[in-house]
Amino acid sequence: MLTVPEEFLLLTVKDEEGGFVDIPHEAVSAGFIGAAIMELALENRIDSDLDRIWIVDRTPTGEPCVDLVLSQVAAPDFDLSAAKLIDQLVFYGTQVRELALESLCNKNILAKEEGRILWFLKARRYPVVDGKEIREVKIRLLEILLRDELPDPRDVCLLSLADTCGIIRQIVPASELHRAQERIATLAKMDLIGQNVTRYINIFQEAVAYASYTWPM
Repeated sequence: MLTVPEEFLLLTVKDEEGGFVDIPHEAVSAGFIGAAIMELALENRIDSDLDRIWIVDRTPTGEPCVDLVLSQVAAPDFDLSAAKLIDQLVFYGTQVRELALESLCNKNILAKEEGRILWFLKARRYPVVDGKEIREVKIRLLEILLRDELPDPRDVCLLSLADTCGIIRQIVPASELHRAQERIATLAKMDLIGQNVTRYINIFQEAVAYASYTWPM
């Protein structure tokens, strides 16, 4: 099973040649931090109430893109208040994405190619190896959105991340976008995903909304 950051990254793949959809920098950073935090919650490494989070289990998950965030949250000087969670970690968002990319390459889902632009600028691309995993995650989420399939908590996390970061259009056609967003809002409130994960989704959404007004472009 892929981690939430890995599947979130696959949702951002635009084409098989290694292109990614354009997402504002602040949404990318917060998105991958949010994905890692949700994975930690799903793996029972952290827990929370309305005001704060705490470590349940410091044992690494074995996934570098997730364990990076776990190590930061477990640091002695980390402020465990829920309101400051994403803000303290957002600096590591790009690194979480890079570690997720590396993991997907190691699993032979993406490939890494070095190239050049205009003969002198180095450029790195991540072409898709066969596209099976991307198709599977998109079809799985599409069935939840449009066929009312019952999701698991991991799927709800992915859908919330995709919607908040503006890439839900990568999953559903434009004509079904409004219906899909209503379905996501309904799913996020359902008891089946657990109040713990619901709180992290809310924290993430509030952080991205705040960032769009305050973070430098």
